[in-house]
Amino acid sequence: MISFLSNNSTACFLLRSARGIFCFSCLAVFFCGSFLSADEKQPEILFQDVTAASQLQFQHRSPLTLKRHLHLMMGSGVGWIDFDNDGFPDLYCAQGEEWQTAKNTQRDVSDVALSNRLYQNRGNSLFQDVTTSAGLIDFGYSMGIAVGDFNHDGFDDLYVSQFGRNLLYCNNGDGTFSNTSQSAQVDDPGYGASCTWADLNGDGLLDLYVVNYLEIDREQYPICSRNVDGTRVYFVCHPRYVRGEYDVVYRNLGNGTFLDMSKKAGLHNEPARQGLGVFAADFDHDGDMDIYVANDSVANQLWVNDGQGVFTDQALIAGLAFNRSGDREAGMGLAGADYNGDGQIDLFVTNYYGETNTLYRNEGAGALFFLDVTDETGLAAPSRVRLGFGASFLDFNNDGWEDLFVTNGHVHDRLAQLGKNEPYEQEPQVFLNQGGARFLDDSASAGTFFQNKQVGRGCAVADFNRDGLADLAVSHLNGKLVLLENRSLSAGPSISLKLIGTTSNRSAIGARVELTTDSRKLTRYRRGSSSYLSADEGGILAGLGKSQTPVSAKVTWPQGKTEIWSGLQPGGRYTLIEGTSASRELSQIQP
Repeated sequence: MISFLSNNSTACFLLRSARGIFCFSCLAVFFCGSFLSADEKQPEILFQDVTAASQLQFQHRSPLTLKRHLHLMMGSGVGWIDFDNDGFPDLYCAQGEEWQTAKNTQRDVSDVALSNRLYQNRGNSLFQDVTTSAGLIDFGYSMGIAVGDFNHDGFDDLYVSQFGRNLLYCNNGDGTFSNTSQSAQVDDPGYGASCTWADLNGDGLLDLYVVNYLEIDREQYPICSRNVDGTRVYFVCHPRYVRGEYDVVYRNLGNGTFLDMSKKAGLHNEPARQGLGVFAADFDHDGDMDIYVANDSVANQLWVNDGQGVFTDQALIAGLAFNRSGDREAGMGLAGADYNGDGQIDLFVTNYYGETNTLYRNEGAGALFFLDVTDETGLAAPSRVRLGFGASFLDFNNDGWEDLFVTNGHVHDRLAQLGKNEPYEQEPQVFLNQGGARFLDDSASAGTFFQNKQVGRGCAVADFNRDGLADLAVSHLNGKLVLLENRSLSAGPSISLKLIGTTSNRSAIGARVELTTDSRKLTRYRRGSSSYLSADEGGILAGLGKSQTPVSAKVTWPQGKTEIWSGLQPGGRYTLIEGTSASRELSQIQP
C-alpha cells in the first residue's frame, strides 16, 4: 500500500528516527506504535506533498484560447539540475505563455511569475527562487528540458526546447547562466518537444537530439472546429492530420558551437513524424548510443547508431514501432529501466485515452528485439481510461525492483460537447513492481494526491533531501508544480552513485552500472532526459532490497570501457570517476 499524506494542520505528522516513529499534532507528542491498532497500521510506503512546506510556488500558465490552439494544451516539463555543485539537486520549471501576449506585447523582465523558474535547493527541504539572479528570465512557451555538461567544465548546462526558438543556457559556474543559443547555433525555430544530451559519435562530447512535434507556427496555425446544434465548437486538431516536423541532431564541435547534422545523420531518409518523447541508450550493446522516439498517432522510431552518428530506423523489426496488435498509438512520454532484472533496458510509453500505455520488454539474447508485454504485466486495463503523459521508473521502497509512476490528463476539454465521455482532468497512477513479473495498480489506496483529478504533464525523479529515497516533481497544465517526498517507513537501504566521465562525456550519460549484492545483481542506467519533456536527477539511486553487506559496482562507460569498484556500503553516496578504479579509492559524496 502507498499513501501520499497531504499537508493538513489537523493530521498526524510522522517523523522517523532511530528510536521509532513519532506523531506530532497540535495537541500532543507520543510514540505512534503504542496507540495504533492492527487495522490502523501505517502503510508500508508513504509519500507526502511537501510543495508548500518546501516554499515552491510555481504556477504553470497556458491560458486556453477560444479556438483551442494545439500547443497550449501540451504543457511543459520539469528538470533537476545541481547547478551550483553543492550536492543538492535544484529544480528548473518550464513555463507556458499566453497566445495573445506571445504575438503582440513585450513583457516586463521583473514579472518572474511568467518566466521559466529555477529554484535552488537550500537543504533542509527548502527551495529559493533564484531565477533572476541566475539570469534565466525567459517568456517563450517552453517545452522540454535537457541537463548535461556539454563543455566539460564541471557544471551542468541547460537546454530548453520551445514552441519557437530553443534555448541553450551555459552554466558559468558562479551561480549564473549565459544564453548562448545563437552563438552555439542550436536555436532551432521549430516546435520542439522532448530533448536529450548524448554522445552520438563517440568523441567524448555531449551532442544534442531534439524531438520536433508539428510543422506549425504562429502565422500558419491549424484550427479545427465542428458545428454542434448550430454552435461552432473549436477543439484541438488531431496531430495525425497536421504535418510532422523533422527532429534535429546537433554535433558538439568542442568549441562552444554545434553543427546541425540532421540530414547527414539520416533523419531525413523517411518522412517527418509527430514526435513527443525521447530516450537515449545503447539498446543493441554495440558501444554507441541509439535513440528511441515516441511519436503521436504514427509509428514510433528506433534510430540505431552505426557508431559514427548516422542512424537507421529499425523500430519495425525491433518490435517497437507499434503495439502487439500492430496498431499505431499516440506516444507521449517515455521511461526506460531494467524492470524485470534480466540486465536489459526495457521501455515504457504512455499513450492516448482508449489505448493502453505500452511496456516493451527487451528480449536481448543477442538480437535487437522487444516484446509488448503490457497485458501480462497488468499495465493494460488501468491505462485504458487514462491519457498518459509523464512516466518515471523509480524504486518506491528500495526493494531493488523499479516501480512506475504515471501522470495523466486529457488534451481536449470540450469532449462532452462533441458527444464523448472522456474526462479532461484525471488521477495520476502508481504501479508497484511485483518481482519483475507484474505491476500492481495501487492508485486507489495511494492517498490524497492520487485521488485528485489533475491535468498532468511532466514528472522527474530525484532524491532531493538526500535521505536515500526517490522523490518526484510533477508538472501540471495550468496548474501548480507538486513536490512529492518519499517517506517510506520500511524501505530498504539504497546506494547513490555520481558518475564522472573523463574520456567519456563528463556527465556519463549512457553509462551502465551493474551492482552485485550478496543475493542479486541489479542493472541501472545513467539516463539523459526521460518522462515527458523532463529530466531526472543526474545520478544513480539504487535500492538494495534487504542487503546490508558491501556491494560492488561494474561501470560500463559510454565509450565501452569497464571498471569495477568494490566495498561500497549500503546507504553510502559515492563519486566514481572514470579511470580511477585501480586506485581503489572511493570518494564519499557530501552531503
